[in-house]
Amino acid sequence: MFAVIFLPEFPLQAALRGCAELWAVPVALVDPDRTPVRVCAATATARAQGITPGLTSTQAQARCGAVQIRPRSVERETVAEEAVAQCAFAFSPTIEATAPGCWTLDLRALAALKGADEGALRQWGERLRAALRGLELHAQLGLGLTPNLARHAARWGTPGGPGAGVVGCVHPGVQVVLDSTAWVAALPVTVLEPSPAVASILEMWGVRTVGELRKLGLAAVADRLGLEALGLFAAAEVTSTRPLRPLKPVERYAEAHEFEEPVDTLESVLFLLRRFLDQLVRRLAPTGLVVGGMRLELRLESGDPLVRHLNVPEPTRDADVLFRMWHTHLESVRTDAAVTGLALTVQPGRAVVRQFQLFQAGLRDPSQWQETLGRLEALLGPGRVGTPVRVSGHQRDAFRLERPDFDQPPAPTPPRPALLQPVPWRRLRPAPTAQVDTNGGAPLAVRCAVVAGRLKITLGPWRASGQWWDAGAWAREDWAVETAAGAAARLSLSAAGWQVTDVLD
Repeated sequence: MFAVIFLPEFPLQAALRGCAELWAVPVALVDPDRTPVRVCAATATARAQGITPGLTSTQAQARCGAVQIRPRSVERETVAEEAVAQCAFAFSPTIEATAPGCWTLDLRALAALKGADEGALRQWGERLRAALRGLELHAQLGLGLTPNLARHAARWGTPGGPGAGVVGCVHPGVQVVLDSTAWVAALPVTVLEPSPAVASILEMWGVRTVGELRKLGLAAVADRLGLEALGLFAAAEVTSTRPLRPLKPVERYAEAHEFEEPVDTLESVLFLLRRFLDQLVRRLAPTGLVVGGMRLELRLESGDPLVRHLNVPEPTRDADVLFRMWHTHLESVRTDAAVTGLALTVQPGRAVVRQFQLFQAGLRDPSQWQETLGRLEALLGPGRVGTPVRVSGHQRDAFRLERPDFDQPPAPTPPRPALLQPVPWRRLRPAPTAQVDTNGGAPLAVRCAVVAGRLKITLGPWRASGQWWDAGAWAREDWAVETAAGAAARLSLSAAGWQVTDVLD
């Protein structure tokens, strides 16, 4: 048993995906790569106004002044193809991309469908169509004993049905064909897609159905029509099975959209982001994967894209959590030009499963904690929220901020021997300035708000410097001192003058 997914007017479906309201108004899709630009597809409302493929955009507007002209988007068609393939892989392990908007599934290895009757096959097909509807793609499905039979069933449904192969036509949705002989014979000969010249000849002969063509015999038709007759009879063959060309599973999960007019408000971007996240979560659900990271590209009118990356602290498929992360992040983003389009890509990953120890606990809601950090960063500025980590070098108080990682706690520091225990110096931040009397560079007395008096003991100097190769060069001279009253402190001399940096408690 084989199944075929057929998306009528596939370029138009890809272009209008996410804009369901446009199917009720006249819309003409044009191919910008052709010269002159011509209509390649149109909605039912536009066709009712006389707009047909092949017209130029000017001719289409002359027939219907209210028609909306939309450009064909190869990027959106690629995204739609990936979405269909990912959805189909959840129903069959062997899939072939037969033609644009047409996919063939091999169902022979599915144990659940072995010996299934027509009702069970139809229910299976309805589940597949429902999954595609969740991705805002409207498909016709055909099931048959051979790939050709399933393809005819998907495209035409009921033999001779009006408007077959067009969005909005009368189609059963899922057509199961088990008795192929009579069903195929009743199909119109146009399903074999003959050339216009051959179609005209067949009409003059009075051949209107596939059954009438096959009665003439291949040899007789080939003598009169030439090699094209072989293609017609091959398309009418529904008893032999051909090997499929398996499609490799697509591991890219992305959605993209181009605005008709540039937008400069956050609401329009957030509206699309929410819809994209819902779609991507649905595509990930059958695979068991979750979102581990996200990449957003805002295409600006200036031509320079703005790219943002977000790591998901607790990989999830909760669209509400993912949307809140982007909402918090984008509130502090400012662009130098209007947004003309955006593309969202998610990095799939495995769900994190932890086994805590008896008295160990994790964050109650890691995603909410990440959102809190994002809000703090939006208030304080980028790079000003995190855990301080020392950087290599000898500059005092040199550190960087890192996002806290609760999944990888720091390794415990081994205990030091008693002789190496640190002296309890208390660092003063900010370090107060001091007036120091010196003799040959050595301090003799100090006057400061925290320590004052003549010095009884002075140890030093210890000199350090660094970053002499750039504008951040620094140099200092440190002294350990004790006053006559017994107060111990550390003095530091730098370009800013003398400071008291530490006191001994």
